[in-house]
Amino acid sequence: MTTTTDLAARLRELPDDALEQLVLARALPTAALGESGPQHIADFFDLAEALRTDDAVDAAVERLPRRTLVALRDGGPAEDLAPAVALGLVGHDGAVDDAVTSRLAARPDLVPDGPGGPAPVRPAAAAQRDADGGTDDARARATGAEHAFETLTVLAELLRAADDGAVRELAKGGIGAPLARQLAERTGADAAVVADRLALLDRIGAAHPVDGSWTVSDRGRTWLHATWPERWASLVHDWRDALAPAVVEVLTLADDDLTDLVTLGRWAYPAGSRWLDAALLDAAGAAGVLGLAVAGRLTSTGHALLGDDRDAALAAAVADLPGTVDGVYLQPDLTVIAPGPLSPADDDDLRAVADLEAPGLAARYRVSEDSLRRALRAGRTREEVVALFTRLGATDVPQPLTYLIDQVATRDGSVVVGRGEGDLGSVVHGTPEQLDLVGVDAELRQLAWERPDLTTLVTKYPPHVVASALEDQRYPAVLAADARPETRSGPPVRRRTPSRSPEQAARALVERLRLTTERGDAEPEQEWMARQIDMAVRGRTPIRVTVRMPDGSEKPFSIVPTSVAAGRVRGKDTAVDVERTLPLSLVVTIESDA
Repeated sequence: MTTTTDLAARLRELPDDALEQLVLARALPTAALGESGPQHIADFFDLAEALRTDDAVDAAVERLPRRTLVALRDGGPAEDLAPAVALGLVGHDGAVDDAVTSRLAARPDLVPDGPGGPAPVRPAAAAQRDADGGTDDARARATGAEHAFETLTVLAELLRAADDGAVRELAKGGIGAPLARQLAERTGADAAVVADRLALLDRIGAAHPVDGSWTVSDRGRTWLHATWPERWASLVHDWRDALAPAVVEVLTLADDDLTDLVTLGRWAYPAGSRWLDAALLDAAGAAGVLGLAVAGRLTSTGHALLGDDRDAALAAAVADLPGTVDGVYLQPDLTVIAPGPLSPADDDDLRAVADLEAPGLAARYRVSEDSLRRALRAGRTREEVVALFTRLGATDVPQPLTYLIDQVATRDGSVVVGRGEGDLGSVVHGTPEQLDLVGVDAELRQLAWERPDLTTLVTKYPPHVVASALEDQRYPAVLAADARPETRSGPPVRRRTPSRSPEQAARALVERLRLTTERGDAEPEQEWMARQIDMAVRGRTPIRVTVRMPDGSEKPFSIVPTSVAAGRVRGKDTAVDVERTLPLSLVVTIESDA
């Protein structure tokens, strides 16, 4: 027999990390995990009670595999009961919680008849796999790689949009339809899938909403700088790691046939259809979006990407994805055509001087006055811009592009203000003719210029002061990238209290429980015994207490407690039918069925 008191004692003895994992696995309601409110958990008895409610037990049983359900009902070896032990449904001694036994008796539909045999075999799938051979797999791999590249492109563009502050949530959560259409146009995706792709970024930890605006994480930035095969391999790895263990188990059982995961899931987890059906359908759909499966069948590349061998996964991704191109076509109409995927580094360089118009396998960029001005104001010189186009161009730089670069550079950005040596003062770079004029300008004499060479001026004043002074005198000055203060543009959003992650909520609960146990000057064990008695009072349950007598001996009493307060327990002695009042300080042990 396992009671609330037994479970509370067992929970109290768990190490903090194990207790956090149990709280996470049981997915208690938010109100229970809060720090206040009528439903919040204040001590280990509250936690035990919360874990033993009918809803909590049902939700936990739904997460148990077939063999564990049968073992709970009929008894079974420790290895079969291990998942139930991890959820706190069974003690380490194999004793099943009474609350679990009651729920299984009340809902016999949760437990399958008999222990069950092996997973259902789908011979048609095996025969088809043998008949298809390598040719069909090669075609499927090519199709899968196309789907993967499309998804990778959309995710990368969404991350860039989030980094620009362009992905904002509604006050009620989620993105609005107008923003979904804007992001769809920017990413080359259908507006209907934008929210799902954002959810995928959140699931793998690449980006998440904070105060109504999406923010890119360090993991997301690392992913953006990775090669295309590395992006694919790490995306699948992180997606698989975020799946529930039950979903991973069913995917493993399914092997390469994902056409009917729900049937297989209901066999493996007979009580879990309420949550597992949707999770499996979502996983099957994601497998197609990620290029792991085509027409419901996992490709050999999908197998490699889902496996634990990272080198094999990366090799498979390299083999299937199109290789990057070394050059782009520079057009006289100021468009830039990439005949294939660029490396992330080349793509970043090109985006610095041009705007992406059409993402995809053959992306199109456009150079404009605004894009060139942006590059110059970010600290690039005219020569660096020309050198970039020369390096990336598979053709010569066309005359209209050269003319536009010269025109913009003359008007904007030909004088660059950066930080001085050791971040002290400023250093100004420009042509000798420009700096001749700056150096003798009476309105700028207070900056006390020094000129170490013909193309450099130095002053002790900070960069933003120098750039402002030069702009006031109509010099084409810009701040270098390393000299500009970081700013974030975008419309104001309603600030919301950031919600805690499940992990943070579980950790906070465990910390609070430990403090509750040790609070004040009271003896923790007296607090514990008082709580045990309080449970018995509420349930009108008899308890057996052992009391230390004045002569040092110990005497047992069997009472039905009526109250516990002021360090004393009152109750009716069941042996002699009298009321007793016992000091808690003299109580040695308590045994209760509460």
